[in-house]
Amino acid sequence: MRRVFEKLLFAVILLPALIGGNAVALSPQDKQLIDKQIEDYLMRNPEKLEKALDNMQSFLTQRETRLRQQALDDNADALYRNAADYSMGPANAPITIVEFFDYNCGYCKRSFAPLMEVLQENSDVRLVFKEYPILGEPSYDAASTALALNDKMKYLTYHSKLMSSSNRLSQLVIDKALSEMKLPPQKIKSDARADKYILHISATRQLADAIGVSGTPAFVINGALFPGALDKDELTQAVKTARAELKAK
Repeated sequence: MRRVFEKLLFAVILLPALIGGNAVALSPQDKQLIDKQIEDYLMRNPEKLEKALDNMQSFLTQRETRLRQQALDDNADALYRNAADYSMGPANAPITIVEFFDYNCGYCKRSFAPLMEVLQENSDVRLVFKEYPILGEPSYDAASTALALNDKMKYLTYHSKLMSSSNRLSQLVIDKALSEMKLPPQKIKSDARADKYILHISATRQLADAIGVSGTPAFVINGALFPGALDKDELTQAVKTARAELKAK
């Protein structure tokens, strides 16, 4: 495959020179000759191929960055302003952290305390929770249960209990958290099967696909995507950068 790519790449570069810039039909013999000339050229000038490949990689990286940023901009309402998502912080906060998480994700649990600290220390920051269960059936059950609580304070308490738990997620862990909150596990489990919660989780997965999120945790902070876990220093720096960008506008 690499050899084919090399020939195609240098055919684009050298072909106009070889045929005088005129559009002509090439015979099989002509094509073989051009292939041989390209091969000879590459053997004599390997650095040309290296430079061309570097340029191609740079182009592809820049294009991917542009497409991802466009996807983030196009999906701003779904990211920041979906009324079905739970959130913390002022509704009109100028800085918003969106977290895609899974209750069964160890890295998500590690990010929980730093997130809470950053919110406590920055009154101009809002946090949006994106239920993104990708690590098995218990993850999905935990996410749909969270959505079915239908109360912000109950949600935050439940979220905190699961994110602070060192136990591997299971229905027993979910039920224990609900029981500690004096809530009926069986009723909420039944409520969680409602179509609106199934559709909401499906929409979140589609949103993740659209903006290039494939794992947990992942953060979007004022239009910038941060895949992977962030510690407190990294979250604080991302908030400072977002704040500086707002002031510069």
